[in-house]
Amino acid sequence: MLAYIGPGPGLAVQAPALLLLTGVLVALLSLISWPLRRLLRRPKKRGPARSPRVVILGLDGLEPTLLEEGMEAGRLPNFAALAAEGGYQRLGTTLPPLSPVAWSTFATSLNPGKHGVFDFVHRTADLGLKLAFSEVHRNRPRQLRKGRSFWEVLGEYGVFSQILRVPVTWPSGPFFGTLLSAMGVPDLRGSQGTYTLFSPQPKQLREGENVVWQEGSAEFSMPSGRLRLRLEARAGGWRLSWPGQQIELQVGRFTPWCRLRFGRSHGLVQFLLLDESPQLYASPVQLDPQRPPLSLSYPSFFSTTLAMLLGPYATCGLAEDTGAREDGVLSQEQFLEQCYSIHQERRGQFLHLLERTPRGLCAAVFDGPDRIQHMSMNRPDLLEQLYARMDELVGETRARLAPGEVLLVLSDHGFKPFRRAVDVNAWLLQRGYLQVDETGKPIWSKTRAIALGLAGIHLNLKGRQAQGSVEPEQADGLKQELRAALLDLTDPLDGTRPLVDVFDSSQCYQGPFQQDAPDLVLAWEVGYRVAKSAGRGETGGEVFLDNTSAWCGDHCLHPKRVPGILLCNQPLHPEARLHDIAPTVLDYFGVPRPENWEGRSLCV
Repeated sequence: MLAYIGPGPGLAVQAPALLLLTGVLVALLSLISWPLRRLLRRPKKRGPARSPRVVILGLDGLEPTLLEEGMEAGRLPNFAALAAEGGYQRLGTTLPPLSPVAWSTFATSLNPGKHGVFDFVHRTADLGLKLAFSEVHRNRPRQLRKGRSFWEVLGEYGVFSQILRVPVTWPSGPFFGTLLSAMGVPDLRGSQGTYTLFSPQPKQLREGENVVWQEGSAEFSMPSGRLRLRLEARAGGWRLSWPGQQIELQVGRFTPWCRLRFGRSHGLVQFLLLDESPQLYASPVQLDPQRPPLSLSYPSFFSTTLAMLLGPYATCGLAEDTGAREDGVLSQEQFLEQCYSIHQERRGQFLHLLERTPRGLCAAVFDGPDRIQHMSMNRPDLLEQLYARMDELVGETRARLAPGEVLLVLSDHGFKPFRRAVDVNAWLLQRGYLQVDETGKPIWSKTRAIALGLAGIHLNLKGRQAQGSVEPEQADGLKQELRAALLDLTDPLDGTRPLVDVFDSSQCYQGPFQQDAPDLVLAWEVGYRVAKSAGRGETGGEVFLDNTSAWCGDHCLHPKRVPGILLCNQPLHPEARLHDIAPTVLDYFGVPRPENWEGRSLCV
């Protein structure tokens, strides 16, 4: 699934044997020639470094109020100790405060108008949707985010970096270091994470695929190939088999990662027998890091090396299966078990890399906090457990630092409860800005605006859209009209105004990609968010809807409602923003800030 919105497009991911062999040979040649290439590309001169090593621990979505409450109550001793050693402050996030936007700004110190990522999705010429930050065309992945990351800049000055699962880094270009990609990496279907439910009777699923058992067997299909699963009841349990392999199952217990081959492509799956009817859950099929059909890392052998050293692991950018939880296929307990299992994989990788980065930069992002809070914001007990886990991770990281080394702990945004959804397209329909036919599809000749993605309204502009209806000279007046009407919108339940502000993107973004932004950016009040159907460009009947989904927490709000957190073992200047992290890291290593960067160094 496209987390937050819905399924992504499928694609056939195949790797012929010759292609794999070629990749291995190229990787080996790259490794052997690395020292020579470093000598030929002499690093630029830098000033004196403030520290020999900088460690960044990104905790996606950690909420300041929960952190502050936990520190004050004494439940988070390692966070509190780090704050006392250097300092703690709330961290200004991006507009909108969405992970791909925020982590892109973190990496590049640029606003969305310069790095080109405004949402999870990007509008097409026909006002459809595509993934905003990566794509695969003819089995060749391409990163859509623009701008140089700070680890690329560090490499130009001879500073080595190890980067672990920072979102919006797939695929990575060459630099002086190693990188394992995260958000953007697809599953073997080509989506951002689509699970499969095998069941005796057909099931209606929004986020996954359903396959019905036929006399104890079922076909498991991917774009690259298919295989047949067979499930048999046995004394004391069940046996699942497929060509050349079998595994014993117990109801309610996840299997380890299982290697399956679909045509020429290898994947990893975790199975969970849900009951004895039998219903069998299969996780999104991960690209096998030991035999990836598409590169997952830089250098390409880095993902394989981690798997060989530490074991198989989830590779999909959005591996924690919120879709299966939303569909009610996974229980809260099963979802959390999956999340913490993935957390342990990343923890092992991070600590492994930390021990092997005596100098330079080691940066890792853990996105479990984001996924868990989306599905647990109404459970204070589960939130306490989550923050305690993150506190343990901070403690383990601090224990591995030497005197003079720098630790930055941060989140890209905060988190709040989500209780009411707003179908912006239903509102546009009621006001006459959007017209649909009897099937619910837009009539473009009569449509002036439509909501797409999680934070934007797009005008059907002539010359930009394939079937535009709005003259360019009418655009400013239409935006002002829409903004005024939206800010006047009130919830009939209690009179709350759900929107804090509506921003004209031409005034809040600067750069060569500003024209790709939504025309209006919606900044929601706490408790509200755009309805998921409207995010997909669909239209419902009611404007305001109670949120009855398991997805009970969110951060698609006004940036001032969901700042992130920033802790450091060194004192930092106040009023920090995500834009400032990259220049700060460069300053610690004595590397000058690129002229087009928008942030400032926080070093005191």
